[in-house]
Amino acid sequence: MANAYVIDRNSIKLPKEVSEKLKLKEGMELKVISDEVDGVLILKVVEGKNKDFSGIKGIGKEIWKDVDAQKYVTQERNEWN
Repeated sequence: MANAYVIDRNSIKLPKEVSEKLKLKEGMELKVISDEVDGVLILKVVEGKNKDFSGIKGIGKEIWKDVDAQKYVTQERNEWN
């Protein structure tokens, strides 16, 4: 068991092994569940809140340069039947 430290009233420094296991990154949202009787905290990463897709903007755009997207999708859907 490792120790966490209170930085200020609203901030806690988690042990490195905990942040590595949860793959925590700055800005991620965690759900905190507390047991007031035993003083136990449970941290859970909020799904979907930790996804950053900003770095993929524009990837593959040359593939779609001369393609009508709606026509392509309609053609694909017609082939499913």
